[in-house]
Amino acid sequence: MAHLESMRYRKQPGAGGGHDEATVISGMSSAAAGTPTPLDSDDAYGADRAAGLNSDLGYSYEKKDLDFSSSNNSTLTPFASGDRQHQRFSISRNQWITLGFIMLAAAYVRLWRLSNPAQVVFDEVHFGKFAGKYLNGTYFFDVHPPLAKMMFAAAGKLAGYDGVFDFKTIGLDYIAAGVPYIGMRLMPALLGLSMVPITYITLAALGHAADACALGALLVCFENALLTQSRLILLDASLIFFTGLTVMFWALFFTESHRPFGNRWWGYLLLTGVNLGNALSCKWVGLFLIATIGVWTLKDLWEKLGDLSITPAQYFKHFVARAAALIVIPVIVYLFWFQVHFSVLHKSGDGNAFMSPEFQNTLTGVNLGHTPRDVYYGSRVRIRHDATNAGYLHSHLSNYETGSKQQQITLYGFRDDNNYWILTRTEADEEAHQNSTTPHELQQIKNGDIVRLMHWRTHRRLHSHNERPPMTTNDYQNEVSGYGWEGFNGDSNDHWRVQILEGDSKVPDSKKKLMAIHTKFRLVHVNQRCALFSNRKKLPKWGHEQVEVSCMKSAKFPKTLWRIESNINENIPKSAPLAEYRRPSLIEKVLEATAVMWRVNNGLTKSHPYESRPHTWPWMRRGMAFWGADNRSIYLIGTPIVWWLSFATVVIFAAVQVVLFFRDRRGFHDRLLGARERYMESVGFLSIGWVLHWIPFFLMGRQLFLHHYLPALWLAILALVGSLDLFTRRLSRKVRQVIMFALLLATVRMYFQYSHIAYGSPWTREGCERSKWFKSWDYDCYRFPELSVKTPVAPALKPNVPEIPMPTIGAPDIGDQPVAIMRNKNGEVVAHVPPPAQNFDPLEHENKLNEPAPEIHQDHLNSNSAKLDLEMKKKATTVEAGNDTDGGEEHIAAGH
Repeated sequence: MAHLESMRYRKQPGAGGGHDEATVISGMSSAAAGTPTPLDSDDAYGADRAAGLNSDLGYSYEKKDLDFSSSNNSTLTPFASGDRQHQRFSISRNQWITLGFIMLAAAYVRLWRLSNPAQVVFDEVHFGKFAGKYLNGTYFFDVHPPLAKMMFAAAGKLAGYDGVFDFKTIGLDYIAAGVPYIGMRLMPALLGLSMVPITYITLAALGHAADACALGALLVCFENALLTQSRLILLDASLIFFTGLTVMFWALFFTESHRPFGNRWWGYLLLTGVNLGNALSCKWVGLFLIATIGVWTLKDLWEKLGDLSITPAQYFKHFVARAAALIVIPVIVYLFWFQVHFSVLHKSGDGNAFMSPEFQNTLTGVNLGHTPRDVYYGSRVRIRHDATNAGYLHSHLSNYETGSKQQQITLYGFRDDNNYWILTRTEADEEAHQNSTTPHELQQIKNGDIVRLMHWRTHRRLHSHNERPPMTTNDYQNEVSGYGWEGFNGDSNDHWRVQILEGDSKVPDSKKKLMAIHTKFRLVHVNQRCALFSNRKKLPKWGHEQVEVSCMKSAKFPKTLWRIESNINENIPKSAPLAEYRRPSLIEKVLEATAVMWRVNNGLTKSHPYESRPHTWPWMRRGMAFWGADNRSIYLIGTPIVWWLSFATVVIFAAVQVVLFFRDRRGFHDRLLGARERYMESVGFLSIGWVLHWIPFFLMGRQLFLHHYLPALWLAILALVGSLDLFTRRLSRKVRQVIMFALLLATVRMYFQYSHIAYGSPWTREGCERSKWFKSWDYDCYRFPELSVKTPVAPALKPNVPEIPMPTIGAPDIGDQPVAIMRNKNGEVVAHVPPPAQNFDPLEHENKLNEPAPEIHQDHLNSNSAKLDLEMKKKATTVEAGNDTDGGEEHIAAGH
């Protein structure tokens, strides 16, 4: 930052001997170093005149030194001694008055027509519904951390929302349902409004002049994308707000760098850490903010390491302070908001199925109880797939329509009698046991034992063979089926080896003996040498859309791990030890929730009509449709001049740094009109933040949308204003203000031009068409009425072609193309417009996975299954007892 006390620069060739560069960068010239300099903070030139410097060049530019002598005079107020150590950041009364007028304008811009539209818009479908879940206390799952959603719940509670309205689809009427939606929208609107003073103070703390701070605040005020996103029940307003607070407090922290470990120094540093945690608790994009602060912290510590005035003990204190405030504090804040989240959502809900049974055991209404711990031969057990939480090993009286066409084996997410299996010995082991001296003694199953699993309801045995599964057709996957009939002894393809991989550290024998709940094990097929496996793929309708189970060779451990949840055996004594799911700690619950969020986020790969890739964001190739009805629509698109100039600013900064690097290597020490150090400390920090908020999206394969760019956009706007401030200071005051006013005027004009699709207000077709600078800006101008009514003309004789109506919200896509063809009454094509806005359900796949499938009981036996049983019994007489090879089995299966 510009205020780093430890920065020590050597004088460059050609620099005036009367100026120490470190003093210049802190906002005072050597001429003023020993003399108090009165500052008129609302006049960028007043301090220069008071210091007796050449005001004709503006901002104290001196030809002999090519440097600024008062680059920070609008924000730093020296004390009477005039020593740099005694300067403290402050904003003058006149600046506060200016900011107050800007806030009035911003309040009008951000809060005007907040009630419009009085319908559910875009992802209000999800986040409004989640607010209701908080008020009802029922557990749900979402791919984002909880803070922003809890803020909406609090706003809804204060506004009178009772949590009953379900926000089910886009277009539902708020007024008819009596939903206090304005109060819920007011919260993000106020957060968006807060970004205006945050922008002003951040620029001031970075050392920029008062007029530049005002310009930055106004650009944020009139930026259409930030405006649109902050007027709806969406998460990004909260994320951007906490991002802004973090950057602001970080900049303020460096204004106190000359007073390390003082009250303000600690306050700004701790507030930076707290808001880092808040940003991360809204969306994981907060990780990019942590990276930004982390990079600059490393830079700061590196510079302090070379400062000989800082002792090793002091350096250690600096290191520990930053580690505590910027690592420990954000983690504590993240855990705290999850603790609140779990405390509020204490009831069983539709999010249960995403979580482990240990997690579910902490919810009111879920009672998994306890079960006998030791598992013996003859026990009836319910086996849960451990890795996916997709359900229990299951079978029912329905057959595959492919492969062997034997009985289906699936995962079923709900408890019923078709989830029970009886663990038995192999034929040879059973015969040997019956002939032993203790045939009725209970025998516990151990690691390495070979067992058979017979389905309790249908008496078919868990079976595998060299046949491909119905959905996963890789050659290293085998079908798993139910094979046999009541009275049939089975064959060697029913044999599975128990391989215990994990146990409970508190129960040492759980790693050697099979135990309910405590033991995680694999079932490895003896003949095929594959492991019982599931990867969450669903079977078609004929498989009741339950989850496929297969047998996979060389499978990774996690998706082949199983646990016994329920263990029933009448011969187990009542005094036998019991097992039950333990209740996980807060950290374990947060880690599990985070892991599930990560997995689901990575699975969001389904295409969407309005998705876009990161390389298209900076020049705003296209936006996103949020809502549309009659002659109004809401479409997320930014203010073009702000987006393009801010992007150009970051590109120019990178190019300048490359050129300076090579010129420095050749001995040319360019000063950039004296602004080089401040340029790096201010614009450099913001540009690095922009890069770290943009580049990581290129590594993501999931769906991405334009709104993911908004935190990076805010940083780029600050970089734009900072660059403009630094490189117009040499110009005359009039020219500088003309440039700033021209940029502001163009921004305000574009705000009015695109405000119709930000507010969802009426527009004309002509105005809409004029606003489309690119064909890829695909908001629907044919939704708006024409400005003038043309004289009707008798239509030519043409075939009577019916009019194709406008697409409506929620309409399905037309084919695979994200466009709809619009025709007039004569059948002529008049436009190609994209499909309407659709709410995107990030949990669509997961919700379908966890939808209850119909229970299938024994009395549902169909004619095909009965016929299968009969034919198998007849054909089995042609096969030698106990000698059912793969070939023989497939011959039998082929007969069906």
